Amino acid sequence: MGHAYGSIEVVVTDEQKQPEKSSSWASALSNFSIQYNYQSASIALAVMSTHNDIMLAANSKADFPSLPWVDGTLLATVFAGSIAGMLCMGYLGDQIGCQKALVLTKFLALTGALLCALLPWGTMQTFWALLALGRFVLGVGLGGAYPLSAACASAARSTDQVEKAGKAFIWQAPGAVAPYLVALLLVAALPHEDGVTSLQFRLIMGLGAVPAFAALLTTAGKALGEEPPVLMPRLSQALRRQEHFQSLLGTAGTWFLFDVACYGTVIFTPLILTDVFGRQQSLVELAFQSIILLCLAIPATIASVVMLPKWGARAMATYGFAANAICFAMFAGLYRVCPEQKTLLFLVLCILNFTLNCGPNVATYVLPLECFPAELQSTFHGVSAAAGKVGALVGTFIFPVMNRDYGVPAVMGLQAIVCIAGAVLSHTCLGRHLKPNSRP
Repeated sequence: MGHAYGSIEVVVTDEQKQPEKSSSWASALSNFSIQYNYQSASIALAVMSTHNDIMLAANSKADFPSLPWVDGTLLATVFAGSIAGMLCMGYLGDQIGCQKALVLTKFLALTGALLCALLPWGTMQTFWALLALGRFVLGVGLGGAYPLSAACASAARSTDQVEKAGKAFIWQAPGAVAPYLVALLLVAALPHEDGVTSLQFRLIMGLGAVPAFAALLTTAGKALGEEPPVLMPRLSQALRRQEHFQSLLGTAGTWFLFDVACYGTVIFTPLILTDVFGRQQSLVELAFQSIILLCLAIPATIASVVMLPKWGARAMATYGFAANAICFAMFAGLYRVCPEQKTLLFLVLCILNFTLNCGPNVATYVLPLECFPAELQSTFHGVSAAAGKVGALVGTFIFPVMNRDYGVPAVMGLQAIVCIAGAVLSHTCLGRHLKPNSRP
């Protein structure tokens, strides 16, 4: 498949416009649901580690003290589920239709969010095990939504399919902010008394079922009338074609490297902030700082979508990775030289969050739509996204260990190296998908 921005004119009739708008709205809801539910565990864990809404250095005094395996495993559980969902549901979308498969993913996401809110009870061992189970089920649903939402948003067979997928992706940014806003509202609305921490974290996680349910409703009707997909060629045959193999190496490899850097930073935003500002801060302060950082993703993602038709996804990935590497290195150097400069460090962290979402974040999401033919898009998007979530697993496991043993500067330095590798891979493996007027 050539570049998505071809010279063929596609005429879209008035009758087709309304279904396209409905599909875009469903994809937007799906993307909001994805990021809300990914982020909700971070602030929920912060809530559980408090007493009277104050962050505690001593875990044993927290309202819900964590077990030794929790810090390194619980946040990663959702990504393990996501990998399974991306591979299975992406393939299923090419077999039965992306809308039908998307209904199943939305149901699993809805079920997983409710399990996280309602199941965890009993001893601390049982409590954390049930929460991990709920996060895994949630991850399967969220993971499947990645390739299917992209394929559904681009299903109009028009020349602007990539821009449509990119516009739907914008809604992941508000979805990432929403759990922290919910946490602020709950702290303000609920008095400090016994049992309130349990109610707070359950509501934060359980409200993730709302956008999942809304996405399910908007998808179910369209799934009934969906036409059967074009028969997909065997994967082994598709991968034997050199251009497909090279493109998959580029799309999956860049997504893997980006998610190592992104989720190794974003998911642990509360931990980074407590390292920068100290542990004796209130939950309100932590949530407010996180909101400022995550809100930067909204203009950054919008800027990416605006640049997408002009630059092309590959150029955005290459330049974006380079900018990420510079920001990671800058933060690592400043943290090492002047760790007492809290305001300056927070400012650089804000710039870092902006660059993470301006370029590779959108580019890695839409590149599979540019690189592969329609009958393979959902499957290969799922494989690429699964590689990304393997990267997220790597980031979530590496970050706490390196932070504990070597400190934040070492983590940020490693992230800079990862981003340099991403820029090189994007430049070498995806060159044929670069717009001619934007070659770096």
